[in-house]
Amino acid sequence: MIKFHPSLQRWFHERFPGFSDIQKKALPYTLAGRNTLILAPTGSGKTLAAFLSLLSNLAKQAEATGLPNSVCAIYISPLKALGRDIQRNLDEPLAALNAALPEARQIRVALRTGDTDFSDRGKQQRKRPHLLLTTPESLSAILSQAGWRKEGFAPRCAIVDEVHALAENKRGSMLSLALERLEQHAVEPMQRIGLSATAWPPEVAMSLLCGNRDCAIASVDLRRAHRLEIAAPASGEWLPAAGYNPYRVAQPVADLVEAAQCSLVFTSTRSAAERLALALKILLPQWDEKIAVHHGSVDRETRHEVESGLADGSLKAVVCSTSLELGVDFKAVDQVLLIGAPRGVSRAMQRLGRSGHRVNGVATGALVPLSLPDLLQCVALREAAQSGRLDALKIPSAPLDVLAQVLLGMSIEGPWDPDEAFALVRAAGPYSDLPRSDFDAVLEYLAGGGKVLGPYGTYGKIVFDSDGLFAVASRKVARTYYLNTGVISDDYQIKVVSRGNRRIGEVEENFLASLLPGEGFVLAGKAVAVKQLHQNLALVEPATGQRLRTPRWMGGKMSLSAQLGAEELRLRRSLRCAWEQGGGDACRVELRDHWRVGDTAIEHLIGFIERQNRAAPIPIDSPVQVERIREGRRTLLLLFHVVGGRAVNRSLAWVMARRVADGGSVVANFDDHSFLLSVDARKAPDEARIREGFNPQGWSDDLRRALEDTETLGRKFRAIAEVGQLLPRRTPHGETSARSSSWSGSLLYKTLLLHEPEHPLVREAVREALEDQCDATRALEQAARVYASPFEIYDLKRPSPFALPLFAAFNRETLMAQDPDKALDDLVAEMYAEWE
Repeated sequence: MIKFHPSLQRWFHERFPGFSDIQKKALPYTLAGRNTLILAPTGSGKTLAAFLSLLSNLAKQAEATGLPNSVCAIYISPLKALGRDIQRNLDEPLAALNAALPEARQIRVALRTGDTDFSDRGKQQRKRPHLLLTTPESLSAILSQAGWRKEGFAPRCAIVDEVHALAENKRGSMLSLALERLEQHAVEPMQRIGLSATAWPPEVAMSLLCGNRDCAIASVDLRRAHRLEIAAPASGEWLPAAGYNPYRVAQPVADLVEAAQCSLVFTSTRSAAERLALALKILLPQWDEKIAVHHGSVDRETRHEVESGLADGSLKAVVCSTSLELGVDFKAVDQVLLIGAPRGVSRAMQRLGRSGHRVNGVATGALVPLSLPDLLQCVALREAAQSGRLDALKIPSAPLDVLAQVLLGMSIEGPWDPDEAFALVRAAGPYSDLPRSDFDAVLEYLAGGGKVLGPYGTYGKIVFDSDGLFAVASRKVARTYYLNTGVISDDYQIKVVSRGNRRIGEVEENFLASLLPGEGFVLAGKAVAVKQLHQNLALVEPATGQRLRTPRWMGGKMSLSAQLGAEELRLRRSLRCAWEQGGGDACRVELRDHWRVGDTAIEHLIGFIERQNRAAPIPIDSPVQVERIREGRRTLLLLFHVVGGRAVNRSLAWVMARRVADGGSVVANFDDHSFLLSVDARKAPDEARIREGFNPQGWSDDLRRALEDTETLGRKFRAIAEVGQLLPRRTPHGETSARSSSWSGSLLYKTLLLHEPEHPLVREAVREALEDQCDATRALEQAARVYASPFEIYDLKRPSPFALPLFAAFNRETLMAQDPDKALDDLVAEMYAEWE
């Protein structure tokens, strides 16, 4: 029988009818103090399964001997909003526990993130929270601060929420090392509890959480009951063959929003969120003040207000990008709308789980396709989601820039023996195979070793004493480290404020520079125009009557996951087979009976499929389909249909361009579903030479050379130099010259490459580009598959309907028009209509 502290037991049974399935499975492990990975759908009670044992243990100690003025447990989440949400949800059980305890023995909880005021930080140091809620970045900074680490910091338990969201990026690498550093402060082995709804396979999440330590798994069927519809436009309404303009679905989205109590609307970018929110305010004027925008560039106070409005149900709709897709508990949300297929099964499930957020609740939402190819992907995604086929996690392999940052942080703690530090690092999952030579190279860099780099001043940040122990070189280095902790690199931002000095949010400097005099823009759902610009501050006033622009924040596009790519190919194969057997009628039956698609969506797709088959069969994985399109007299476009995702197709395009160039110039372009080469028609490669372009022999070397021919490594190096503490974003004397960071990062990379090509940060730049950006391993697998597959080559006068998305993207930047989105829509519509 599961038992807690009596006060907690009483509160639980008054609040809930009983334990949920995941709580029954997880609590025996967590109450026994075992490391545990808890895998369950959103709203199944998994978060409470982690906190019940932790709160019970704290209450028992508080009652028996009293809790010390110390951090006894830590909760780590990837989002600041998630920490605030957990704090709200802990109010009730904490109140029940503290009501049974003397005032001097009550349990304290506090939130510490980058948003925490300095006064609150000081109070937390003096009066330690027994349970600290924080983020990976804030935890890393705390671990190096003497005021925290020397006393009052002995956690016995660490809960990591949304493990999957950290696993696939450098935040997870930093967190894994932070957990090992926490272990150094713990009085006894620290219990680790991980939570996720979509972490698969479990072994990857376990490695990040516990390294090689024993870890129990508590899981239930992730195929939680949900309702995910596809909101296709009505029959006869236009759905384009390419493009992702959110305005075109504003009316159907407005209808769905009006019919629900509270909607959370996800878009693919911050810009799209701003544009769609503005359109909804225009279409639903009666709800103008109840429609809000939430993303990372919206001001902190505004974000908090929006989150509170979602929690208490006072908002009608919130449009966001990725900032609310993790496990924030907003019970008022009864509908999630996904504007465009979100490029991954797990991502879709995370977003859908923001509705029906309660035990035994039903997640309810709709996919709103933005184009015909997007509709096809929505069909594949919904089928995968209903079957619980999630995306596989992939952890970055021992990123050396993160290691440099963490070792510098450790040096501030006090003298470290390199052997002991190496053992600590190797205990972290992402670094379990780290060679000692790489570890020593990072230490040498931090100590100022290597060749002189002129104005960049790579003086030693750490020093070794006569016993071979290393420590931070100076207080100045330590202060600079505190200002630059973390792995998230931002472009130079301008703060936007209105009259009364109320902050609205941030936009990038380049965007403001591109505005015409008096031109307005949209931020946080408000239409504003710049009145005065001073250094990094823009004073704005309400925009009246101007044509409004939407800021474009720089950031990587979401890439199609391997799993969703496989699901889409499965759908394509079934439709191609059906067409070959019975044309459009057979495709209708296939979509209705096997893919459970509604009649409206079927009619849109049948028209798309019919037009495609007038040009060429539906592209699948084998045979590999290639389109040859003459563009004028001297240019030939070669378009390869490969559903590999942006990273894989980038690699294929770069290597192919290099291999078929034959001394000429080849322009390469790519998206999730295909890649395109623009070649000189007089030197056009024949089929044998095209096939040889995919030859896996020497592929990795050619990809590395192709990568070095681009500016990718130089552009990426700024962020790596910042994370690795070589090029600080900020100094103790204020902001650095962030405007020059883009060029200085590239220059620094070229300097290092010339004088010190084996520098650990140079090698990290190459590793990150090859493994994370180009997915070199999977790209090589795809190249080998294509090389061994039959080809079907079609000479066409214009791109086929399935090729139009990449062709449109290829031409978008050349469109000189007041509204490039409309011009692109018109171009695509004209080409699509020619296949009727």
